[in-house]
Amino acid sequence: MTADRGSQTVIARGAGSNALSFVIRFAARASFLYVGARLYGAANYGVFTMASAMVELAVPIASLGLKRMIFPWLEETTPDNARRSATHVLLDALLLAALAGMAVSVLLVLGAQALPDGLVSESLRLALALIAPAVLGQITGDIALAATRWTHKMRYEVIARGLVEPYVMTAVAFGAWYLGFEQTGMIIGYWAGSIALALFSLWSARHCLGPLGLRRWRPHPSELLRRVRALVPASGSDFLTTLAQRIDLYLVGFLLGDAAVGVYGVLRQLRTPILQVRQAFDGILTPLTARTMMTDGDIATGKATAAATRVILTIQLGVVLLMAATGEALLDLFGAHYAGGYAALLAMVLAETVNGAFGVSELILYYRRPALALQVNLILIVIAGLAIPLLTPEYGILGAALAMLLAALVASYMRRHWLSGLGVRPHPFHAAIPVLAAGAAVLLGIWLGGLAKGTALADAHPVVTNAMAPMIALLFYAGFVMVWRKAQPGVLSLNRYRIN
Repeated sequence: MTADRGSQTVIARGAGSNALSFVIRFAARASFLYVGARLYGAANYGVFTMASAMVELAVPIASLGLKRMIFPWLEETTPDNARRSATHVLLDALLLAALAGMAVSVLLVLGAQALPDGLVSESLRLALALIAPAVLGQITGDIALAATRWTHKMRYEVIARGLVEPYVMTAVAFGAWYLGFEQTGMIIGYWAGSIALALFSLWSARHCLGPLGLRRWRPHPSELLRRVRALVPASGSDFLTTLAQRIDLYLVGFLLGDAAVGVYGVLRQLRTPILQVRQAFDGILTPLTARTMMTDGDIATGKATAAATRVILTIQLGVVLLMAATGEALLDLFGAHYAGGYAALLAMVLAETVNGAFGVSELILYYRRPALALQVNLILIVIAGLAIPLLTPEYGILGAALAMLLAALVASYMRRHWLSGLGVRPHPFHAAIPVLAAGAAVLLGIWLGGLAKGTALADAHPVVTNAMAPMIALLFYAGFVMVWRKAQPGVLSLNRYRIN
């Protein structure tokens, strides 16, 4: 096998494995989405969405960045050159996270109580008070599962996050609704899922690392305090990333209320397949980017990431067209409250497409200029903070989605500008062909869909007739990609990456 063929195979296998785990997770979470959005209604689902999003924002602070930083701890040796037990390292990490988690939980509840009545409903205050301590279950799961990945065993995280947590949460939330807990049922489900996640993760870590040895475990306060100081930058970075990913959700909740954020939360869940296309490649492209930079330099790595952008964008645009064809039907499943969110859904998936495909080059910034990589998140936060309050009074959730699309476009331009300072200047139209093909497919779909409305197909269900144009566009786009690959065999190749 040649080196070029080898890199293609390694990336394909890595992306395929990640994609399978994401499909499992999405299918599991879709069941909870249906229970929450359909049975509990938009307002109650909005309260839960905001409350759980606040927990997710608190998790990076409470976990102290240990989801990533526990790995060097596990590799360290003590001064006498005797390796500290991996399970004791895990217990040290869990102790620090538990202390931080309790403090963050208290601050979360007090912060919710201090917010003005115009921003937070009483239902949300109650939900935050009930859900805040679940931070402890989430950080336990994150850190313990990270320890299992240290042993190169990925199945435990897939099972925990893809099966155990979401299905327990769904089953308990459904049971709570059946028993009449209409306001707190989803919170009860979240608690059950978090506890199940923590217990399964601890069992998995013990299975991978060996007995916990609690009787022999002796934490050293001075050493732990030193480690905490070193963890602050990683925790702050994770917090900023999480805030950038959810700033639109928080602003919609504060500005438009519980029902609106319930609809917006459903749209965010439905755009998950677009997000997962990029995430499927991240796990393998991240180490390969570092290796390519070390062996071939930044300019060659820039060409490799440009090729990756083209591949990811080609796949994502197909998913965008699929979402355009099925979006209205999906929203109809959740009830009348959600039917008007179709345009916002399209804007949201386009924003995620720009962030996902054109964000691949950001990996170079992470290695060469990490401060600039953080500024990308700051740009997203600032633009969202300015544009969403301006657009939502007039356009509602569509205004919030358009604001995030604008932020994604500006962030993409800034990445390219900063990369040019490192000498990385990929061709400005390296990803133009799939974009033009998707645009032509949309125009063709609109034209043929208009012709079809004058035929017997016009008597079909409105969802069917509305989906006709994007479905035609999707078929045309898929055909174009197949012809394109045959005409230029290496156009969607990732063989510029180094695998050894």
